Formats: sequence, structure tokens, C-alpha cells
Amino acid sequence: MSTPLSVLKALDEIKRRELHGATLITRITLDALSEAAVSSKAKEPGELFKELKDCGDLLVKSRPTSILLVNGTRHVLHQIKQGVDRGLNVEELRSLARLHVTEFLHEIEDSVNKISEIGARRLSQDDVILTHGYSTSVISVLQRAQQEGKNIRVMVTETRPEFQGRLIAKELAKLGIPTTMIVDSAVCHFMKDINKVLVGAEAVAANGAVVNKIGTSAIASVAHESRVRVFVAASIYKFSPETMFGELIEIEERDPFLVISKEELQSLGNITVRNPAFDVTPPEHIDLIITERGVMPPQGAIMILRERRQLPILDLG
Repeated sequence: MSTPLSVLKALDEIKRRELHGATLITRITLDALSEAAVSSKAKEPGELFKELKDCGDLLVKSRPTSILLVNGTRHVLHQIKQGVDRGLNVEELRSLARLHVTEFLHEIEDSVNKISEIGARRLSQDDVILTHGYSTSVISVLQRAQQEGKNIRVMVTETRPEFQGRLIAKELAKLGIPTTMIVDSAVCHFMKDINKVLVGAEAVAANGAVVNKIGTSAIASVAHESRVRVFVAASIYKFSPETMFGELIEIEERDPFLVISKEELQSLGNITVRNPAFDVTPPEHIDLIITERGVMPPQGAIMILRERRQLPILDLG
């Protein structure tokens, strides 16, 4: 089977770093999976499932740290597999794929709205909030707090080497939220001016550890030492079920030439450049995780995962 055009396009957008935020990336990839179901030439239900499973594997491998993408892909493929087991024909399976992609994306949209409502309650009048990386959920919380008249101000790190902080700063400025951008290494200097740290997440582990943009762990450590509360805005769909069984969340390594040009690297001689995209913040440096279900301490992550453990874990990636 040749890879469907919709999937190739999504993979290319991810590779070229055109997409930012787990929510947008998941929307693009699941839409690609839905289009692949529609365009498939499969004649038999089992053949269609295999094609879509192969597409799912490719999409997950492109962003293995994004548990929202992994869980969304797993959910849709599980529904299709159940349809095959119930004896649905190919056309019915195409419709089923479209239905569950649409439903899952609606759930994600609803979760962001609920997180914004719940998260805004945790912000106080005149708060100065530090954020790091690009997060749809963080933007929604800050926008909601501003709409409620809380007169918040936001400090944004540049978030090197890909400068996602510039993107979120631009969006916050458009929303009329007073925003200051700083270099990542200035966090310790400015922490005395911060009331709360608010970040998103790529993944939440069973022990409450949070995987987010590289640099988050250092910021949370400084905040912890400075007695500044750290909030994480994350849907329960970002909680990783595999971590209940001792599996580790894969930390993606990005192109070293995002850090330094090829020419500069060659001029420096025999050195190696590492560029991990994410790091792990330990639960003891996190005060609250804000989800669509409400707020919880990081230690509450295992309860959410136990509730959802009846969901199958398909082998992806």
C-alpha cells in the first residue's frame, strides 16, 4: 500500500515544524487519518483496518512524545477494529472512522474550553504569570482570565531553539494581554516578579511527572525554590496509560541544526550538538494539574488512568 496523500501531507507539515501545539497537531493528523479512510481502495474490512493501522503507526512515529496524538489515534483505530469485529463492511467503516475522528476532536475542543474556565478561577486579580512554550490550553486560560477582568500580565520565555514563545507572545498581544518576552536564561532573575507559572504538557505520567517543552523542568525547579506555584494545563487525554506499567515516555530529539547552522558547527571542529525537544518535570515541583475534570495534585494522575484502564492499548509506532 502506498501512503495516502493526506498522511504524507500531515507528515510533511510536522517535519517542517509548521504546526505548534499538541491540539493542532492532533487535529491535523486525525483529519489525515479520516481522509485516508475515505480515499482507501481497500475491498475488505480487514484490509482497510491494516491500511489505517499502518497510517497510524507513521503518524505516531512522527511525534511519539505527543500523548494526545497517540491516544487519539489509538481511540479511532480501536473503534474501527471493533467495527471489523462486528462485521461492518468497508463503507460502514469509512463512516465510522469519520464519526470517531469528529467526535474525538470535538471532545478535545470541549476539554480546552473547560480547562479555560477552571484554570481562570485559579488566577487572581493583577497576577503576573510566567509561561514557557506554546500551548492552546494555556492561551485559553489566560484569555478567559482577561475576559473576566482580572487584569493579568504575562511573561513569556522565548523558548529556544524554535522560539515558540514568540508565537504565544504574538497571540497574547493580539488578545490585548500585557505581555513581556524574556530569554530563557533570565527566568531566575525575573522569578521574584512572578505570582504563578502556567504551562501546558505533551504528556502526563502515572506518577504525576509532566513532559513539556525543554526548559520547563528548570523553570519549575526555580519556581519551587522561590515558593511560586506551578500549574499545568492538560487534558486527561494527555495522560499516558503505558506509564502505569513502567513504560517511559519517549523524549524526541530534534535536528541539531535548529540550534546551530551547519556551517557554524563545522567551524567549531569536532563537537556534538544535542537538541532534546522536551524534558520531564518531577511531580514534587508541580502544584496543580488543571484538567477538564477539575484540578488535581500531580499524584491524582494515577486515579484518572485507573478510571480509563479498561481502554485497550493498541501497539502503535
